[in-house]
Amino acid sequence: MLESVITDLAAPLLRAKAVAAVAGDLNIARRNWNAYPSGHPLVESSIQKLLVSFQSLCGDGGGVQLGITREGLLLGDEYVEKNNQLCRSVAAAFFERGVGALLVSHPPTREELLALLKLLALKREEIFAQGGIEKLWQEAGITALEVRAIRYDRFSGTEEEQLGNDKDDGQTQGSLWEQFALLLTKGEVGVAGGDTSPEQLAASLNAHFARRSGSGGGLSGTTLKAVSTLIQQVVSASAGSGGHVGSIGSGSGIGDGDSGVAGWSELDVVQASAIKADLAAFIVALDPLLRRQILHGFCETSAGDESTAADLFRYLGSAVLQETYASAEEYAEAPQLLQEILRRLLPHMIDTYDRTTSDDEMHNRMHTLLQEHQHEVYMPDEYMQGLLDVLNSGKFEQLDAGDVAKLLASLNPQAIDSRGSEIILQLVIADPTGEAAQELIKNLSDLCGHFLELGDYGQVLKILSQAADPRLPQPLRMVMRDAFCRREFLDEILSGLTIWGKPKYDQVTLLIQVLGRAFIEPLLDRMAEEENMSLRRFMIDRVQTFGEAARPYLLARLSDQRWYVLRNIIIMLRTLGPTQEAEQLRPFLRHANPKVRIEALKTLLQASDPIAQRQMLRDLESTDRETQLIAISLADHNSPPDMARKLMALVASGGYTAVECELKAAAVQALGEIGRPEILPELVKVLASRSLLAFKALNRLKVDIIRSLERYPAQTVLPLLERLSDGSDDVARQAAESLRVVRSKAV
Repeated sequence: MLESVITDLAAPLLRAKAVAAVAGDLNIARRNWNAYPSGHPLVESSIQKLLVSFQSLCGDGGGVQLGITREGLLLGDEYVEKNNQLCRSVAAAFFERGVGALLVSHPPTREELLALLKLLALKREEIFAQGGIEKLWQEAGITALEVRAIRYDRFSGTEEEQLGNDKDDGQTQGSLWEQFALLLTKGEVGVAGGDTSPEQLAASLNAHFARRSGSGGGLSGTTLKAVSTLIQQVVSASAGSGGHVGSIGSGSGIGDGDSGVAGWSELDVVQASAIKADLAAFIVALDPLLRRQILHGFCETSAGDESTAADLFRYLGSAVLQETYASAEEYAEAPQLLQEILRRLLPHMIDTYDRTTSDDEMHNRMHTLLQEHQHEVYMPDEYMQGLLDVLNSGKFEQLDAGDVAKLLASLNPQAIDSRGSEIILQLVIADPTGEAAQELIKNLSDLCGHFLELGDYGQVLKILSQAADPRLPQPLRMVMRDAFCRREFLDEILSGLTIWGKPKYDQVTLLIQVLGRAFIEPLLDRMAEEENMSLRRFMIDRVQTFGEAARPYLLARLSDQRWYVLRNIIIMLRTLGPTQEAEQLRPFLRHANPKVRIEALKTLLQASDPIAQRQMLRDLESTDRETQLIAISLADHNSPPDMARKLMALVASGGYTAVECELKAAAVQALGEIGRPEILPELVKVLASRSLLAFKALNRLKVDIIRSLERYPAQTVLPLLERLSDGSDDVARQAAESLRVVRSKAV
């Protein structure tokens, strides 16, 4: 019984997680599809991963209905991880192409996913030019997934509805959206016909509103009431209230008692999502002042139904509401119902809304500031004396163009912010224990965040360098360090690498040096996700500059399941030098990915780990050529004696096929890396051998052996090279060249 209850409670969360996983994998597949040619390994692997995600989503055998909005994916009435950028990106891609809802009935096939990626690669204009998303979807043969286009006839009433009450105008049947559009275009805006999309209607209404506002008007009371009432009914209907709506008359409101009343068509979840999306698109595209006027009218229409109003404002989102009601004055003009909703949805704006100043108080402040004979209080003495000298002399010098330009440059917002940040820092340094110090440090941190958004990394570096000055008291430096080492601040700095590119690399490097090891974790996190190889290399280099301080962070990441992350972590550990963590690295000798195995083997061999050495010897005897070549390439002067003997046996073995010659050449080069003189007699035997059937192959091997002698101690190979150089064949010529190289090294 308890297990059943727990399962029921967890099911929506698990379903949302599965949807988010599909969105993430689809986003990766889209990016790879656009970046690489068809059939590329990255494209194929991302498609396979996306197939697995869809199978997990449909694992319980049931279908999934998703609403599509600009803000994200809707599962029922709730957003799927609304702050998840991947979900928002996928939702925006579908919405841009006219998709209002997505129905997943069963896992798609590989061919269906390829068709889906092709459709998502088309631009919005191309899709509509070819007949719309539903037509192209059907032609693509995608049956596992169904789409519902964003159609404005989703606002549907019954056939008995009339556009107007005037019988002479005739019966005009049509959807509520068409009635709404007709009211705006013919009744209020006066633009006949045309595009009835939400954005276009909003643009027309904005233009009309701007003209009327310029002459002291605005929207007419009739239209304002009609629009507000229609919005109220749309929100109620999309929420499943089963409300009724009448026709929109040119001279009356909506749903009056005398008007013909008709019921809404039954709306499923997908239709409701499409209705909300269209309505939100219309409201968002309105001018903020016009938007406030319409929303105020909507709240007055919905005064008895707070849940309907709250539903609309919650759907519009905090960003739109904050743009619409950004000041205390705009908040004060809102109806009481809307003020209560705003305080719930925008709790971070409460201080702004409550920060009101009366006219009398403002008057008193200005009077104090500008009172006669008190101006000198606000001016430095030197500046005041300079003004008096100019006035007394009666001579006013004219500024040249250069001085004017400098003066104007000092008045631009960026220069003012820069100077303001320096003043704030000086105030903190002057009184580090004062009551305002903490607030000033927070303001300074916020201001640095603003500079980062503008790309002014030089100003941030200047402030941080001053804050880290060792001449400052240690407690103050630690407090400011903590303020600037917040994770969101560090992430903002690293985001500039992608936004601003290579011109900011040097400044970011200096910022990393100033703030120190607090950057290690953010760098490792971004390195794991970064797809740009050059940027990934930059982050790896920055981590390695921390030296031994980075080792604990790297070791903690050895539990990562992604092979490419493990490979980079192991490479960085090896770069730091010999490690004592052999026990943690040995399991990677059996890792499923060969690249991880190779890097782990290299790192352990660097530390002369006996288990790694035995593994290398076993690989040398493998029947797989690639495994043998990798083992040979790992040989160096630290290799055990058995390695040299096995390599020599490989060189001296019979057989000169292409594969065997490749192995022999690699073994000769590896023996040169090891450079042990005791192996020379065995090499001399090979140089003295003859073969009638494999003369050319043997001759090439001899040339390789002579070239490798350059790596051995000079005194051990000089006599041999002198003897071999006496001749005119290829071997003699190579011996003479190698003799010259060895003698030049010995000088």
